[in-house]
Amino acid sequence: MMSEIDLIKFTDKKDSYELMYKWCSQEFIYEWFEQRKLSYEEIENKYKNKLLANQQQLFFINYNDNKIGFVQIYKYDDKKNEALIKYDSIYEYDIFIGESEYLSKGLGEKIVNYVNNYIYENYLCDCIVLRPFKRNERAVKCYEKCGFEIVDEYVGSDTLGNKEKMIVLLNKPDRWTFGIDVDRLVNLVLDGKKTATTSLYELDNVSKVGDISILTDLKDNNVCFIKTINVIITEFKNITWDLAKLEGEDKSLNEWKENHMNFFKKIDPSFNENTKVIFEVFEVIKKCK
Repeated sequence: MMSEIDLIKFTDKKDSYELMYKWCSQEFIYEWFEQRKLSYEEIENKYKNKLLANQQQLFFINYNDNKIGFVQIYKYDDKKNEALIKYDSIYEYDIFIGESEYLSKGLGEKIVNYVNNYIYENYLCDCIVLRPFKRNERAVKCYEKCGFEIVDEYVGSDTLGNKEKMIVLLNKPDRWTFGIDVDRLVNLVLDGKKTATTSLYELDNVSKVGDISILTDLKDNNVCFIKTINVIITEFKNITWDLAKLEGEDKSLNEWKENHMNFFKKIDPSFNENTKVIFEVFEVIKKCK
């Protein structure tokens, strides 16, 4: 199933500049993005130069085959921020929904989560930073719902040189490892023999298809970037051998069930055949060691 959201490259074509001009002529956009209404010529020159410099990756946000917004992605280069100095690779982006009919529809969180996963998958960075105006409370609240946390505040300037209070928000990919036999299971993943895992069902801890995370070893070192490609929530008794063998640990379904039943009962003594579990299928997109 194709995602309802994707990113389309911004290209050096008249229709790209016309769409940006249309969006940036609206007050609810230029209040936060340019701070004034730019002429068509200013828009064309600005974004043509961005394309030529190739320091920012420019995309239209596509939703159900409709271009509804814009995002520009680039490397974060402020090495002075103490909250971020420990990270080697940091990316940042600016984003907006330009079509007013798509505002207040719950799309903001979906789009931000999609862009985050796109960045982690394609740039394999340590974290993502956003720096909105502090007074843009609606945007800040959306970012926090998507896993960003406020790590700093400072006084900066808008595009007109006016002083603005800015917020630094940080997002890091989830880091996780296995609950038992960590090094053995990690090696199975690195060897391509283990492409799935099973966990107890928790409503607030369910991965989504497309999510990017980092698998760690027993010493909490990053091992590899993982992409979730399927999530099945079902009762334990419904796990078939076709699924169980993807874990690469056991020689039969009965062996898999016995080992997992013993493990889960140590966590939850009430665990039984009817207990819900999360079966997650994944792929390695980059090894870290």
